[in-house]
Amino acid sequence: MSDTSPRDQAALLFNATRAAARTPRPGEEVWRLRNPAGRVQSCELRDNTQAGAGWDVMLLENGEPLFSRRCADEALVRFVARSTKQDLFRTGWADDTASET
Repeated sequence: MSDTSPRDQAALLFNATRAAARTPRPGEEVWRLRNPAGRVQSCELRDNTQAGAGWDVMLLENGEPLFSRRCADEALVRFVARSTKQDLFRTGWADDTASET
């Protein structure tokens, strides 16, 4: 076996069982806003420090990813989340109280 061959040669067989699909872990939702047209945006923070990747702030619109930014630490990711929320408030978005019931 060469240095570049896979350790598990059985994985190369046509009838080999496949590994389970990776399911992403949801992050901590820090806010959810709704605009007058009914669109909903939410913000999730994800801690990827154990993998050495820092933190990630993800903005979702109606559950679909809209924006993501990787940050070095938790303080910076929370600052980005607060700033984004303030910008949306300035443009007519409001807290989504319908989802909190």
